[in-house]
Amino acid sequence: MTVAIASLLSILGVVVGAFLQNYLARQNNEAKQLLESRNQAYIDFFEAVSLVVSAQRLGKKEQELEQLAKLTHAKTRICMFGEEQVVKRLATFWAAGATLETESEILAFTRFVIDIRKSLGLQDKGFLNAEVSQLLFAIKPLRD
Repeated sequence: MTVAIASLLSILGVVVGAFLQNYLARQNNEAKQLLESRNQAYIDFFEAVSLVVSAQRLGKKEQELEQLAKLTHAKTRICMFGEEQVVKRLATFWAAGATLETESEILAFTRFVIDIRKSLGLQDKGFLNAEVSQLLFAIKPLRD
């Protein structure tokens, strides 16, 4: 009787372990796919922004329209896959005008980039607003 109970418990333990491993592997895979989708949306967004700006500066209207379509597609994917704060920052940037010509647009875009970094799990030690603005827009930070 005791051997039968021990055998049954062993089999039950193996079955429960297999189901638990399968569940955890599926959860991990879903999280990985979400992160990959999110990362690709961010990359596509920034690529489209830079190509739109380049096309506008060069006066290439057809290329600009093509990149605006890609920008809209990337923006839609950010709305689908992005974290709440990133989507809010994107909306703030868009509401500010989304042309990167005014100070409020540049600040909104900079905050958007910083929130993307946070959403990707990057733990920045200091406030990067000035550094990001300087790198993206060649704006020299004010220092003491």
